[in-house]
Amino acid sequence: MNKETHVSVRLTLFKHSKGTFLAALDEAEISHGPIHMFSTNPQGSGLVEAITALSDAMPWNAIAKVVVAWIEARKSREVIIHTGTGLSIHAKGCSPAEVQKLLQQSTNVIVIDTKPVDEP
Repeated sequence: MNKETHVSVRLTLFKHSKGTFLAALDEAEISHGPIHMFSTNPQGSGLVEAITALSDAMPWNAIAKVVVAWIEARKSREVIIHTGTGLSIHAKGCSPAEVQKLLQQSTNVIVIDTKPVDEP
């Protein structure tokens, strides 16, 4: 019996990143879906999405390329990758290979664009 495990990349999208980042994932044909969170305590205002796949089928390279291209498209964009060891790494300036390695260790990925699309 084959016991493949599921892996997931948790994305928390803030400010104006929702439309453009999710569109970039869609364009790269990377499947994603919302995570609905329920709590009696106050929560952050970010939208939470996840990319989930069987461990052997996770498109790590494609996700990394989307992250790097999305950041490089505008100066107002930032991606922060949190790892299981407690590190927080800003992906701005990282190569796709570096981002891929970080994503494989991630517990949460923060995606931020501080300006709306119609602002330069």
